[in-house]
Amino acid sequence: MIFLSNQCPEVDLYINRIKELQKDFQDQGVIIIGINANDGTISPADSFEKMKEFKTTNELNFPYIRDVTQDVAESFGVDKTPLAFLLDREGKLQYRGQIDDNVNQPEAVQVPYLRQAIAQLLAGEVVSPSTTQAVGCPITWR
Repeated sequence: MIFLSNQCPEVDLYINRIKELQKDFQDQGVIIIGINANDGTISPADSFEKMKEFKTTNELNFPYIRDVTQDVAESFGVDKTPLAFLLDREGKLQYRGQIDDNVNQPEAVQVPYLRQAIAQLLAGEVVSPSTTQAVGCPITWR
C-alpha cells in the first residue's frame, strides 16, 4: 500500500513509477493499493470527488481508496505522502519507506527501494533495507 495525496507534488512525480510497479508485478499477485488519509474537509483537494478526478486523470491501474477515519494511517504511523508499506501474504510488514532514491528524476534513480523490496519478497529473500526515510507532504489530520 502507498499513502498518497492528490495535492502533494512528490506524489505527482511518483505516480507513473507507481503505475509501472503495478504493471510489472501484477502477474505475480502483487496489488498496489493507494490510500488517501488526508482530511477532505481541511484539505478539499483530497476530497472523495477530487480523488475520483485524480484516478481518472492519472489513469491509475490500481485501487485508490479513502481512509475516512484516518485509523489506517494512524495505525501504520504515517506522517507523510507518498509513503510505501510492503506487506507479505500473512500481513507482516516487510518494507516501509520511499519508493526510490530520486523523487525528481526517474532516470537518475540509483536505488529503486520499493521495486527491490517487492522482488526480494517474491524471491523469498529477506527484504533489505526494510526501512528508508520517505520524503513528501505531511498528512492533513483532522
